[in-house]
Amino acid sequence: MFKFLGKYSETGLLLLRASVGLIFILVCAPILFAGTQRWAQFGSAMRVLNFHSHLEWWGFFGALAGSVGGILMVLGLAFRLGILLAFLVALVNAINVGYYARGLYSRLVPIEIVLILVCLALIGPGKYSVDKN
Repeated sequence: MFKFLGKYSETGLLLLRASVGLIFILVCAPILFAGTQRWAQFGSAMRVLNFHSHLEWWGFFGALAGSVGGILMVLGLAFRLGILLAFLVALVNAINVGYYARGLYSRLVPIEIVLILVCLALIGPGKYSVDKN
């Protein structure tokens, strides 16, 4: 019945890639420009991995990785590198939420983001990307 939608699979992949990348940009870019106090707050998630010092540094590079990863995802340029950068930020967030949150439902969104990034890394950027001819 919906076979005609099959010809739009590349458009669907572009929409997914662009929306996930835009989410990372909208979350991480304001942190990147907020300053050291916000970097330390963002980097405090690294405490779960037993890193208790240089939280400003971890927060800055986490926000930078999420922002650059989101931009690369949206453009489809160096796509898997962008996925890797965003994946590292999402994985630390998922571990942090999994450690501190109570109940299954509060843990589902970070786990879902990690799984979406893994799936996107396996699928690739698709036909509509900057580095395709």
